[in-house]
Formats: sequence, C-alpha cells, structure tokens
Amino acid sequence: MKRIYITAVPLQSNFLLTPKLALPANYIMNHDPRPSAYPIIPILADSVQEGDSVKVIAVRQQNEERNQNLELLRQELDELALPDCTLVDLTVPETQHKDQLLALFEQLTDELEDNACYYACATFGTKTYPLVLFSALRYADRLLSHTEIKGIYYREVKRRNGVEQEYHQYDVSALFRLDSIVDMAADTDLSDKRGFVRMLLNPADPV
Repeated sequence: MKRIYITAVPLQSNFLLTPKLALPANYIMNHDPRPSAYPIIPILADSVQEGDSVKVIAVRQQNEERNQNLELLRQELDELALPDCTLVDLTVPETQHKDQLLALFEQLTDELEDNACYYACATFGTKTYPLVLFSALRYADRLLSHTEIKGIYYREVKRRNGVEQEYHQYDVSALFRLDSIVDMAADTDLSDKRGFVRMLLNPADPV
C-alpha cells in the first residue's frame, strides 16, 4: 500500500527542534509512542506495514542554505530504516503572498497520488499553512481515486511559568470533515439546515 505523510519543517531561524515524548490524547496507537522532534514520525512508525511504499512530503520556507531542522527529519526517517521511503523536499519562498500560497497548493497536489492513504501534521508552518494543507487533502479526498485521509495531527506543548511540562498529540481530522458536513446540509431540502448540522455534530443529543 502507498502511504503519504505530509509535514511542515519550521524555520531554524525561529527554533531548532528537539525530540519530545508526546502522548496520544484522543486516539489510540498500536505501539507505545516514541520521542521524536516531528509529530509525524511516531504516526509513521505506528502505521507503516510490511510491503508498504512510503512518501514523506516536507514543506518548508527557504531562509537559510543549510536547514538543520530538515536534516533532523532525514535523521528520524533514517532511524526507522524503512525499505521503501522517499522524502520530497518541497521548498517555497519565505512569503505569504497569495500567489505563493496558491503555488504551494499546486506543488502539494502535484505530489499527491491515487491509491494512497494520507497522514498529515499541522503542528509546524505558518498560520496560513493549515489552510493550504486542508485544501490539498480535500483535493486528494475528492478528486483522486481510492484515497483515504487516515489522520491529521497536532502536537500541543503545555507550559507552566514559561517552562515546557507536557506534550500531547491530537488527531484533529474531525475538523477536516466540517466542510463535508456543511455541504451535506446545503444539499438537503430541510428547512432547518443549522439544526441538521448540529445534529450531525452531536449525534448523541436527543432530537
């Protein structure tokens, strides 16, 4: 099976990543979580099966010739010793100009494939990056054949008095489905479309 993982690489001028042990907060892992700098690494280690083909797409902004955070991602992938793993370095200019964001969407979707399961991390990157990421995943989900969005993850750092104390990792893929829920409501003939959305979001509540 083809498995595609997408992560952003933070600018090293902002901070250098270090491994953290982040506990899964709202999902279950098949194996114990492992310390990692990149939240996508324990997801990758937990989901890849024998015979799988893996592609990791690393999205980063270019601001220094040598990127230690990217090298750390390479190192963590090497430590997994996957027999069939390709790393795609998808580098974009350090700007939030609309044309560059649209170009990023095109670059991302050019790397997406049919017949694949998708996993993504929305922890790092610019504030606009998750918008582009979700749109690219929607492209994979709606326009490509035989694809499945398996999970979208976010790592949270809890601090006390400015000191890092705990790390938790969340599966936030439910947010990815919100557009589909709104589309479903818009396509109904119901008079109370808002109530229909509330019902879908809270199926356990009495009608």
